[in-house]
Amino acid sequence: MKKDSLSWTVYVMNAVAQAKKSNQVVILEVGKESSGKLLQDALLKLALSGEEAAWMVDIKVRTHLN
Repeated sequence: MKKDSLSWTVYVMNAVAQAKKSNQVVILEVGKESSGKLLQDALLKLALSGEEAAWMVDIKVRTHLN
């Protein structure tokens, strides 16, 4: 579980860094609603703590229907 948390953290921080560098919206795609909520919560905490670029990262949930 710790490795998964670290992976999500790196995913979010890379997106924020990319948004800050490019000054453009960055879209993170995930496969589950729960993953999207997890990332959204992390981004909100970053934004509220002063990381303005976190507002420029969007989450897109892509679920595949069989």
